[in-house]
Amino acid sequence: MIKFVSGDILQTRSVYIAQGVATESQEGLGTGLALKVSTKWPDAQKHFKQFTRSQNFQGGDIFVVRPTKSRPGIIYIGTQPDMYQASLSYLNRGLRKLARYCDKNEIASVSLPKIGAGLGKLDWEEEVKPLLLKHLAEQKTSFFIYEDFKNEYEGN
Repeated sequence: MIKFVSGDILQTRSVYIAQGVATESQEGLGTGLALKVSTKWPDAQKHFKQFTRSQNFQGGDIFVVRPTKSRPGIIYIGTQPDMYQASLSYLNRGLRKLARYCDKNEIASVSLPKIGAGLGKLDWEEEVKPLLLKHLAEQKTSFFIYEDFKNEYEGN
């Protein structure tokens, strides 16, 4: 199930937050939602960086940091080779893997930004939204897509 919402994704009550990241340099988690997540929950970023330093994280791959009592789980999806240009094929593969992971692990809820359509520059209406609907709409997991992101700390 998909529900399109607005608000601050960092305030979600979802079990997980999924976000797109670059595959070429995980040292560059310093922009967009990745920066906000790593600032608020640095332990999640630490786990992700440790993994990518020892494993080959490729386009369409996912890496899951499980939730704790103090934060939601974080699902990193390899959506782009670099920080500023998402790949539709990477996103397509990543969303397929996300759907399978959620189904297999009976994940109740996941929040996502307009993944790949921000810094990644993919077209939201023509490219990204149709992929989200294709891969996530019929899932048992509730997917909350933050179409209108508002960060309460930035006043926007």
